Amino acid sequence: MKFLTSHIALAWATVLFIVPLPFLATLAAGYPTLYADTLFGAEIGVVAYTWMLAAVYLACRPRWVDRTVGLPHMYMIHGVLAILAITLAFVHQSLLPGAGALISLTGHTGLYLFIAVAVWSLVFMAGWLTSRVAWLAKVKRALERLFRHEMSVWLHRLNLVAIALIVIHVHVIDYIASNRPFLFLFDAATIAVFAYYVWSSVSRRAFTLRGRVASVRPIAPRVTELRIAIDDSGRAAKSGTRSSIRWNPGDFAFISFPGVRGMHELHPFSLTNSYAGDGQETSRQAPVMSFAIRADGDFTSKIASLKPGERVRVVPPYGRYAEFIREHDAQSPAHSPTPLVLIAGGIGVTPLIGVLTAYAAATTPTPRIVDFLYTARSERDFIYRDELERFGASSPNTRVRLKTGRADEALIAPMIRPGAIYLIAGPMPMMDAVREILAKHGVASTDIYYEPFAM
Repeated sequence: MKFLTSHIALAWATVLFIVPLPFLATLAAGYPTLYADTLFGAEIGVVAYTWMLAAVYLACRPRWVDRTVGLPHMYMIHGVLAILAITLAFVHQSLLPGAGALISLTGHTGLYLFIAVAVWSLVFMAGWLTSRVAWLAKVKRALERLFRHEMSVWLHRLNLVAIALIVIHVHVIDYIASNRPFLFLFDAATIAVFAYYVWSSVSRRAFTLRGRVASVRPIAPRVTELRIAIDDSGRAAKSGTRSSIRWNPGDFAFISFPGVRGMHELHPFSLTNSYAGDGQETSRQAPVMSFAIRADGDFTSKIASLKPGERVRVVPPYGRYAEFIREHDAQSPAHSPTPLVLIAGGIGVTPLIGVLTAYAAATTPTPRIVDFLYTARSERDFIYRDELERFGASSPNTRVRLKTGRADEALIAPMIRPGAIYLIAGPMPMMDAVREILAKHGVASTDIYYEPFAM
């Protein structure tokens, strides 16, 4: 609980307690006395369903959630919520085994689909689990040779089929179907979530940025620098500038390659640069997104083989690192720049490279103090080592350190300073360890931000 910020705590309270309340109230108000002994089991099932609907809504990546808790934290809520919903659904089934063939068939099939997708997701998408269980990581790597990233994405959509089965399941229970207020709320919420899912899928394609691969080059073992030139000629023609495109330091974007087999589905990667979109560019210049991507799976392994000119689709970037800094700057005395402590591990350094170069380079009106620590397993695993060291040497208010090994207390404790905020990026075990050290030395959770991409 010591790492739980107010925004994240409010998000959890909303999805766990507030969302189910109107459903439970209308169900209990119209529940027949004859079946009173089954009310608790029915309520358990209703809570499970509302949690699963909330998980589907969050899977649509609403922008307002990114602005409040951050999309990676939202993914964590989405995953845990789905697992809790399946657990409650199993309890519901145990308490109310079902009466009637269609009731049992739809309920059981929906639950089994949820369980199958959850198990698959825990192996292929829950990096926080495979990073902690060595044998499961080996199973994942073996299965990835047979089952590609795109298959995992499509199998995840079977949750929608399972929800449709649960809708039928509820409608064929006569004493539930006769409860008009509950059924109206149940159907309205289901239709709203499905409509939002369809709308988000359509709008995401409609507003996807188009681009081309500008360059591809290796920068470390199994790590490739990918640069994408964004083609916004359609929007530029309407507005006369490219100011509609911008991304903040530390942001990440979902990208796909429609012309490459196995790379059609969108995949998130952190950007190593930022772009203000101030409209000062000439018509011949295109904004360039820069990524550093390690080959960890079938999608990422193909990055190194991409050719310049390959078509790219990019969802406008997400991220809260810059917003987190702006919030603290606004609260600082006289709105002076908040000191930044940046702690990165391994390939997780990518978002903090953009933060470092953007904020340490800004010298007006007051220079910002930036302390940057980057650790890696070995010397050969550092990316942009020379560039980072040169940047640190040329920026008088910036300290840049690159160390092999772990970011332990001896390295982190001297970085703690009054009024600073702490941005962390790296593998989940590393970020957990860093947060423990910071908390031990009295740093408040509200002054720490990280984005847990390993969900």
